Amino acid sequence: MDPLAPTTDARTLARRRLLRGSFAAPAVLTMASGSALAQTSLTCLAKATMTSSTADLAQGTPSDTFLRVQLLKRPNGVHLVTRASFGSVPVSTSFWLTTTLWQRVRVSGPNVNKTYQDQETDAVPNNATASNYWIALRFDAAGNIVGLGDSGTGSVVGTSCWTSLHPPPP
Repeated sequence: MDPLAPTTDARTLARRRLLRGSFAAPAVLTMASGSALAQTSLTCLAKATMTSSTADLAQGTPSDTFLRVQLLKRPNGVHLVTRASFGSVPVSTSFWLTTTLWQRVRVSGPNVNKTYQDQETDAVPNNATASNYWIALRFDAAGNIVGLGDSGTGSVVGTSCWTSLHPPPP
């Protein structure tokens, strides 16, 4: 027997058995129902759009908390957003006509973050490429897009509310 090896006395062995036994004891865990959270999510968009709000243009950062679309830029410096940028999210015809394919957006000057000039019905310019600007979408309580940035009505949907706007199919 090695004289330097530690000895284990009866009291230490009893303590170890007690600790092992406490971790092996059956446990009853109660999980909270998700129904309360789901009920809150159902009214999230309506609550978020009760007070009109907006958000500034974002410059290439994923840290924002609103629904946004990336602007395109033409070689002449014009920034624009297309109908295709909205995907399948419904768009109110009071803001974006059914024939509109794209719209100019100001990224500088006194009217920054606003759409301008006529809504375009011509094809989206093929020389428009992705820019480093993003613009927030504005929604009504029904989940329709009713504006962009400072243009239109409705509110920007922030914080975690955007996740319940149009949840993905199960």
